[in-house]
Amino acid sequence: MAGFFTSLFDELGNRRRRLRKSLGDRGQALASFAVLAGLVLGSLGLFLRPWMIDVAPWGFAPPAIFVIGYLLIDWRRQADVTRGGDADVLANKYDWTARLFSFACALAGGAAFVIALTSEPPPPQIEEWAPPESAVSVDISP
Repeated sequence: MAGFFTSLFDELGNRRRRLRKSLGDRGQALASFAVLAGLVLGSLGLFLRPWMIDVAPWGFAPPAIFVIGYLLIDWRRQADVTRGGDADVLANKYDWTARLFSFACALAGGAAFVIALTSEPPPPQIEEWAPPESAVSVDISP
């Protein structure tokens, strides 16, 4: 298991370097920020107003799905590497898979936030309230 995580973290660093090489420093930072912002907004942003959690409770799922999916993507990548696949082809294939999966999770989180933010608050429950008869004594006679 230690070998899996060592390889995972090495590949994370290599993937960031390849992304920085293809998009530049600012592009890589913007892409990473977009993914992180979508995941954070989808889960923590739902605490902004009291009714938002009830409108989009699935907004808490994308961060967990992101972590589990990323681990599964890298597990498959490591399995393909041990089978003897071409390193450049595998790197390109799994870079795109990881990018698209990351953006899909971020988009789902952002969508949960937007849906919850633009929803109407539940109507207040107005009860027909009348004071108890002994609370106010009024003697009005004609």
